[in-house]
Amino acid sequence: MDITKHVKAKFLAGLFILIPVIITIYIIYLVVSSVDAVIYPVINKVVSTVTGKEMDIPPVAGFFLFIIIVYVTGIFATNYMGKRLLRLGETFLTRIPFVKGIYNSVKDMTDAFSSEKKKAFKEVVLAEFPFKKRYAIGFITNRIAGRERETICSVFIPTTPNPTSGYLIMVPEQELTFLDMAVDDALKYIISLGTSRIELKWIEKNSSGL
Repeated sequence: MDITKHVKAKFLAGLFILIPVIITIYIIYLVVSSVDAVIYPVINKVVSTVTGKEMDIPPVAGFFLFIIIVYVTGIFATNYMGKRLLRLGETFLTRIPFVKGIYNSVKDMTDAFSSEKKKAFKEVVLAEFPFKKRYAIGFITNRIAGRERETICSVFIPTTPNPTSGYLIMVPEQELTFLDMAVDDALKYIISLGTSRIELKWIEKNSSGL
């Protein structure tokens, strides 16, 4: 084998293996740094106030404290008393005019992507988007009756590689191509830019039977 081709092949093989690892590490670094930048000053302030002196706290302490807070919040939110208190807090927030719109929008989005509420994505479909003869993967989130008594589907078209943003389009049900694909698999396919190794069965469903 030609030495140039050999080096090129091995280099590309190593590159394609390292790219996902490097990107993953970089994203984790960004998350840790962002959280720590917010939490770390608070920890320093509390410790210095309680002890009366400055203490050398490891920078990652803020991130680990954040993980603990999130975990404790999860435990609190899944018991009876916690749910009642959270409902009272939500009621208070939804009575504040400007805060109400922001809180409800963010909560609806996080609920849609949570494991418990992912059923909000009812079916996986192909919709002609953004124009004719071009298709995008979408999720049906609701069905309503149209003027001519036809069924109109609310379809969320996620962006890639960040599926938490996207477009909401209204499409007559008969114009959609239904796919025999799990919502989780469809999300992985979108996030991976269509390169997911998951075996996808592109079998159309009969929309009239839904």
